[in-house]
This record gives sequence, C-alpha cells and structure tokens, in this order.
Amino acid sequence: MENICPTPVNQLIPYTKADKIKVRICRIWKSIIPGTIQKYTALHCVFVDEAQHAVEGCTSDGDHDVMASKIEAGGCYEIMDFRTVKIRAQYKVVPHETLILFNSKTVFRKLASVFPPIPRHQFFLQDYNTLYPRLNSVDILTDVI
Repeated sequence: MENICPTPVNQLIPYTKADKIKVRICRIWKSIIPGTIQKYTALHCVFVDEAQHAVEGCTSDGDHDVMASKIEAGGCYEIMDFRTVKIRAQYKVVPHETLILFNSKTVFRKLASVFPPIPRHQFFLQDYNTLYPRLNSVDILTDVI
C-alpha cells in the first residue's frame, strides 16, 4: 500500500474501490437519534484534500466510539480500507455525491508532514432545529478557507 498513490477526492465514485486517500479532517460530529438523550448513531467527518475538494465520511453502525479514538479534527491522514456509496441528497453536507463509509477495519495513518500541504477549512454547520426557517436560504453551510 505504500507505493500506491492516493486517489484525489474529486475522483471518488460511489460503489467503486479506491485504495487510499490523503486528506485533512476538517470537521467531526456525532449524529443522534432525535428524541433520545445522547444516543449516538454514527460519527461523521468532512475531509478535504490538497486540491481543496471536500467529501463526507461516516462510520458504520456501532463503530463511532472506535473511530472517535483513532482520529482528531485538523489532522492529516492516509485512509485505507473504506467503502464508497452514493449519498442521499437530503443528507449532503458538501457538494460531492460520494459518501465514504469506514468501520473498525479502516486504517487511519496520521501524517506528520504533507506535501503539497492540505489547507485548513472550517465548516459551520447549522443545528437541525434551525434549518426549517432557512429552507429558501442558500447559506446553510458556510465554508471558510
């Protein structure tokens, strides 16, 4: 796997194998089941590569605690052994149509230095309860470089 070049984020295609990606984790959050008290269902991430293309990643059921211990926001990683699927339009956080699914077998190798450098992005996501009044607004997700 060391000799394999990472796949650029913009070339990820749903249901197609990619050996590895090299990205910065810009945002991490846990999703919960509405109406329950902190019952987490998954861990979600926004990944950005050196060309500033973003894609969302998500854990499989029950793997969110394992993943949370392996990664940190702002860190650069080589990620291997993951699947890609098509994201449902209503769940999109970034424009990319692919969702990266990772589980306990997914390998996250933290990179000390990255060349070319991967930019730092900030995504200010809105609380679910504030979305309905803003349905006709196009500024739901704000991207700051």
